[in-house]
Amino acid sequence: MRRLLTLEECKSIQIEILDEIHSFCSSNGLRYSLAYGTLLGAVRHHGYIPWDDDIDIIMPRPDYELFIRNFSSDRNVVIDLDHTNSCIEGFVKVSRKGTVMKDLELGRELWGVNVDIFCADGASKEDLEERYENIVHLYSRLPRLCPFYKVVSSKKLFWFIKYIVKRIIYPYMGSCSGLKLAIRKKLEEQPFASSPLAGCYCGYGISEFVPREWFEEYTTLDFEGKPYSVLTHYDDYLRGTFGDYMQLPPVEQRVTHHLYDSFIDE
Repeated sequence: MRRLLTLEECKSIQIEILDEIHSFCSSNGLRYSLAYGTLLGAVRHHGYIPWDDDIDIIMPRPDYELFIRNFSSDRNVVIDLDHTNSCIEGFVKVSRKGTVMKDLELGRELWGVNVDIFCADGASKEDLEERYENIVHLYSRLPRLCPFYKVVSSKKLFWFIKYIVKRIIYPYMGSCSGLKLAIRKKLEEQPFASSPLAGCYCGYGISEFVPREWFEEYTTLDFEGKPYSVLTHYDDYLRGTFGDYMQLPPVEQRVTHHLYDSFIDE
């Protein structure tokens, strides 16, 4: 039987997943940091931002690839969205087995309660802006190629017909997974270890690219009462990404951006 999970139950599962990721990375010498709203929440709220409902972490490309290949768990599974034709996302989720999330806006049921893992790739100072714009442009083409993009339960036929029409108009665009492969090859052109800068090309923007050495130095911060790994330069990193991040946003902006219901099979 499928049961609807409460928000607090979802957060509890996310913390359990994060604990497993933390334990695996610590045991295997892999680098990771809390990222984006999760890192901001750790600094400003010592846990979830009150209106947030997910957990994000980031790994340098070498550690990210090792994690994908080697992580195993009885309760959780790695979902590598970068190697699937069923969605436009290009990162990794560690998802709880036996759960499912239904996106109330897009109607998708593609994974369970999860933690997002983003990848920090290398970049050079000389061509960062051009390279960033080129890669982001490639990412922007993915919705045209994904047959499951915005598949709402009551409008599946509409989106399927729209997808077929797009394929007739753009017959040589290839597949969603093929474009993702092209993006990965583009990312690999700039090796992480020898790059002066690093950041995520599907994250918050070009402002989050920082000296690569920042991804070599880590400390810990408490998140929901437990210590997790964060970049030592987390203050500079957050200021570059969010500006004056300690200032609370206006009340009307304190809303969640993830509209979904989560279920567990019992």
